[in-house]
Amino acid sequence: MKSKIIYKNEEMELTDDFIDIGYMAENIDVIKLNGEKFTIKKASPNRNIQIFLSFPNFDDFKEEIIAFDEFINGAQIDIFTYIIFNEKIDFPYEFKKIIPVFDVNEEFAEMYGTKIVSGSLENKLTKALFLIGKDGAIYHIDMPNNLDKTLDLERIRLELNKVYQSYTGTGCH
Repeated sequence: MKSKIIYKNEEMELTDDFIDIGYMAENIDVIKLNGEKFTIKKASPNRNIQIFLSFPNFDDFKEEIIAFDEFINGAQIDIFTYIIFNEKIDFPYEFKKIIPVFDVNEEFAEMYGTKIVSGSLENKLTKALFLIGKDGAIYHIDMPNNLDKTLDLERIRLELNKVYQSYTGTGCH
């Protein structure tokens, strides 16, 4: 059964496939702003926390995206935060911390279940946030059913603190 989302009173469906909390994140091949091919690894090379963030477009969600960039910029630890769109776009904003990338091969869309498959946003990515721990596991997902609802930054702050404290890199002893 497909998941349903709503945006501006229009109901749309997401692809059937999705990844869940507790699973290992998947590597995804993307295109960077400069057109260079790049692989986002499931575990960052520096063992940093990562956030994969997606939106259908920049213009309609500009205020929320900029607020999230400010939020991440204020974090006391380094968090690799990728904002993922389904196609290359130009931004009228210079990001402070967020790294924009483009899922032109639909790897993120299909593996993470973020592809919208019906309605006016068909083939775009839904609003979603995946919090990836230092070990490459998915610790938190925020994928609102109503795209008009903003991401809960306080909840994300709490989840970031949990993830930061949960993995020490020393094994189970």
